[in-house]
Amino acid sequence: MNLMHLAQSGLSAAQASLNVVGNNINNLYTVGYSRQSIVLGEAGGKTTSYGFFGYGVQVNDVNRAYDAFINNQLRSAQTTYSGLDSRYEQLKQIDDMLGDNSNNVSSSLNNIFGALEKISSDPVSMAARQEAMSQFKSTAYQFQTSARTLSGLEKSTNTQIKQAVNDINACTAELATVNAALYKTHAQTGGKPADLLDQRDLLLNKLSSLVGIKVDENQLTGEVNVALSNGLPLVRNDRTCLFEARPSAANPAQLEVAYTDASGNAIKLDEEKISSGKLGGLFKFRNEDLANARDQLNELALKMAHRFNEANKAGFDIDGAAGGDIFTIADPVALVNRNNRGNATLDISFDDIPAVKPQDYTVVYKGPGANDWLISDSSGKQVTPTIGAQGELTFDGITIQPQGTPEVDDSFVFNPAGGVAENIAVAINHGDKIAASSSDDVDEESNNENIKDMIAIKNETLIGKATLTEAYASLVSSVGSSFNSLKGDRAIAGNVQKQAVIQYQDVAGVNEEKEIVYMQMYTKYYQANAQVLQTATTIFDVILSIR
Repeated sequence: MNLMHLAQSGLSAAQASLNVVGNNINNLYTVGYSRQSIVLGEAGGKTTSYGFFGYGVQVNDVNRAYDAFINNQLRSAQTTYSGLDSRYEQLKQIDDMLGDNSNNVSSSLNNIFGALEKISSDPVSMAARQEAMSQFKSTAYQFQTSARTLSGLEKSTNTQIKQAVNDINACTAELATVNAALYKTHAQTGGKPADLLDQRDLLLNKLSSLVGIKVDENQLTGEVNVALSNGLPLVRNDRTCLFEARPSAANPAQLEVAYTDASGNAIKLDEEKISSGKLGGLFKFRNEDLANARDQLNELALKMAHRFNEANKAGFDIDGAAGGDIFTIADPVALVNRNNRGNATLDISFDDIPAVKPQDYTVVYKGPGANDWLISDSSGKQVTPTIGAQGELTFDGITIQPQGTPEVDDSFVFNPAGGVAENIAVAINHGDKIAASSSDDVDEESNNENIKDMIAIKNETLIGKATLTEAYASLVSSVGSSFNSLKGDRAIAGNVQKQAVIQYQDVAGVNEEKEIVYMQMYTKYYQANAQVLQTATTIFDVILSIR
């Protein structure tokens, strides 16, 4: 090979090198772009009696910066952080609500007892009675507001779950398309286009932030098979299995997520096994944090209202009439599974409110001869009721009276304390209905015996071993403790994710300063080969000028 051909091979290699560096610089701020580097090699040569003479340089490959292990580490870190972050953002709203020291249920309860003290000092004072009436209404409003905030959070969580499902489906569909393009390109050229691989990894990163995944990469074609962390496949080559967010058959207010396999069969996801990624964080918040806070709030409202009603009924109002309920308490409502074949419903009433447990119960009709009804609590433990003469079922402070005609395996779900806080209201319409006296003799104006009993509620242990204010403090404390623990875990996961991103950038990221150095180096390389070409041209001209 002559000198001119050597110069041309060097110029071609230098130009290709400059193209690669220029492309890196152009994509300096392109999200998901992986740095590329050129691989140069000898173009061969010829051995002669004078020695070995090389044929110049050739471009062997353009490498895409990639480390499968670091990419897996990054996806794992993103999955963990995203799950904690989505749960944190929701739980923070409950913590903020309960953390308002000046405007909460506890302060309203203390205001009630303060107003009752004034009635005790002057039982016929209309001003004191109206102040107590106002404080009863304020407390009811506090319960309603807190409960509606929690209901709003449930709706918000459902909306986010639906959006996460849509995003997961979009990612899997795009991954399947990229897989098909990678397979086709490899079949035609034997190569793996860097832009498709960048798009693939960007989609995998996005998907991993939504739900925990396992990735199996085909090293030859660049295709990936993706499965959930529990093993259920999401993407296989160019085929996908999709998610569907739909109202639960047992509770229409709650969205459930179904997994649709390649055959079109829909399977309800076990939410306890989806514990990471945004979707897992939302499930955990809704099923644990939100449910626990709501149950504690409803139990507090139920047992507070019941005890005040009980105390007021024990006395007499300013007109000598027997006292009535101060608060209205809604009876529990059983949700009918929409897949039930019978027309049965359940009428539920309170039998012994202090014995009521704020948890979900599932009631399933098993048919005559099989104990009729199977009842299980939120832990799955079977509950054995007392069966009355009319077929009523009594257990845990409530009585269920089945109505209509059930079919075998018809099911119902209810929480005996569910909705109490949101629907609580003041039953009396005037302060003179507060039963301060222990006597029906209206002439005993100074009788304050019953109001003293009502004031004594403040120190009674009504919820476990806690007073009303202690129970509310326990609610605040449990949410605060969970929030602070979650906050710490989130911070740690955030640091781990940042370190994973740094490692990823060290491998695949474009460093502007380094690329400028490469640009200068390859420019000099180009100029040097241009000088070789010029020398070859000069020699050629000299040869031609010889006569």
